[in-house]
Amino acid sequence: MKKFILLSLVLIITCITTTSAQSDDKFINALRSCSSAYHESDTVNANGITAFSTKSMSGWQNNKCIYKETIQINGQNITTTCGFTKPQIKEIVSVADAYYLTQKYSQNSIDTSSLDAVKNNPLYNVMNKYLQDPSVCSMSGL
Repeated sequence: MKKFILLSLVLIITCITTTSAQSDDKFINALRSCSSAYHESDTVNANGITAFSTKSMSGWQNNKCIYKETIQINGQNITTTCGFTKPQIKEIVSVADAYYLTQKYSQNSIDTSSLDAVKNNPLYNVMNKYLQDPSVCSMSGL
């Protein structure tokens, strides 16, 4: 049960860090080009839980863009590694571009204050789809 809760939390934190206003341009532009120069760190506070996230891309390997995120929660490191294909990247980037364009003209900012708010984010939904697909992403340290 503890492993399931931790896995759920890691998925949500990964989605928060990729959809936050501070991260959007850096992450999406790096994903768009699969830039191995991409490295970013964030601190996430969600529902009273603080986690530290370090994200990077390793470039293309076997026709997949390798993305890695390590999240530290309560002293435990959990690493998510994803290998995105070009069509998967195109889908993520298209959803992000449309979402951020809508946000640009909205009076509301991106809401990452609660788990429920994040779950209503279309970028969360597309990222979550791939994070939960074992043929795309794997997790270690659970």
